[in-house]
Amino acid sequence: MEDQAKETSNEDVGQPTDIGRLSWTINNFSKLDSTELYSDIFYAGGCKWSLLIFPKGNNVDHLSMYLDFADSETLSPGWTKNVPFLSMSVINQNPKLTVKRETKHVFKADECDWGFASFISLSEFNDPSKGFLVRDVCTVEAEVRLNVEEQDIKKYGISDQNSTFVKGERSKSSFSEYDTLFVDIKKLLGGESFKSDNITSSICPPSWTVNEIAYAKEIIKQCLDIDLDKVIQLGRDFELKKSLSILLSSNAFPENMVDEINKFMANFVESCEQYEVAKQDLREVQEKEKSIEDLKTDMKQISSEFFPIRNQAGVVDNEIAELERQLIKRKAKKERLSKMLEVLAGRAATSKQALVSAERDHEKLSVLKKEEAEKVISDMKRSWEFLNLGYSNMLL
Repeated sequence: MEDQAKETSNEDVGQPTDIGRLSWTINNFSKLDSTELYSDIFYAGGCKWSLLIFPKGNNVDHLSMYLDFADSETLSPGWTKNVPFLSMSVINQNPKLTVKRETKHVFKADECDWGFASFISLSEFNDPSKGFLVRDVCTVEAEVRLNVEEQDIKKYGISDQNSTFVKGERSKSSFSEYDTLFVDIKKLLGGESFKSDNITSSICPPSWTVNEIAYAKEIIKQCLDIDLDKVIQLGRDFELKKSLSILLSSNAFPENMVDEINKFMANFVESCEQYEVAKQDLREVQEKEKSIEDLKTDMKQISSEFFPIRNQAGVVDNEIAELERQLIKRKAKKERLSKMLEVLAGRAATSKQALVSAERDHEKLSVLKKEEAEKVISDMKRSWEFLNLGYSNMLL
């Protein structure tokens, strides 16, 4: 519950005491999208408890708030836990106007939360001038006591007649504390900006005690001793205005200061908000100017690197153009040579065919001539031998 509901404190965390207390500060209350919101765990009587609130009411036009037994999923049928005293409070900037409700209850396995559906009307709670939700921040508190004497219950008139448990089926995820954080993140990523409600001063009581006036003077002194930035950052602007109102209503200021203080107070809280917005705007402008200067520096560096590389690229581009021209010439020459080769190949094919035919014919003719020649020669040789033999016989 970071950012939206982070500042939680409790006493005796994890210790088996009979008394447990919780103070829960919820930021950015108006931006909560969850229908229900759980506080961190606090302990009382060895049990884990948490506060459950319905920011927009549990089917009513009131802020709804309940005490929840945090380990309800582990309960067995028939389990009970008697809480003779529990209180819940919505804190007001003026402690006298804090809304506190007390009750008691026997918690059961099927009834593990108990509280008030109509704790405080939403119209009153959401009005910044009422002092409950200031600068979109509110604080709720709880106290649980498991060891209370019966006479104390009767003395303070504690009963559970006006309190109820949360109606209807509902499940509590162990990850619910992260839901509101990521809803807020989703809003921020979507571009939504924080706009606090207009805050006006609450109506001061008609009279103040000496201690209240002294305390108001001390608050004013503390605020004036620090920078205005700190006053706003610490959320003390409302406190300062309240203290000034107390002194004004108590006639503590000289006559010559009253008009100026009234003017100062007239739009003080709104002016503080505008001051914060203006500071944020100035920071954004300065950051933007720095970003622009950084970009310019980067561009200068890029430019100094660009031109030498660009010149090299031009040289290479010219070389490529020359090579492309040469390639065109080479291709044209290749085409001419290809045509010449084609003609020569045609002539060679014709010659080859003629040669093959001639050789084939020659081969056939040669065989015949050879046979005839061999026969003539053979006949001549026989005749010669016969003549030679006949002549030889004649000489004898």
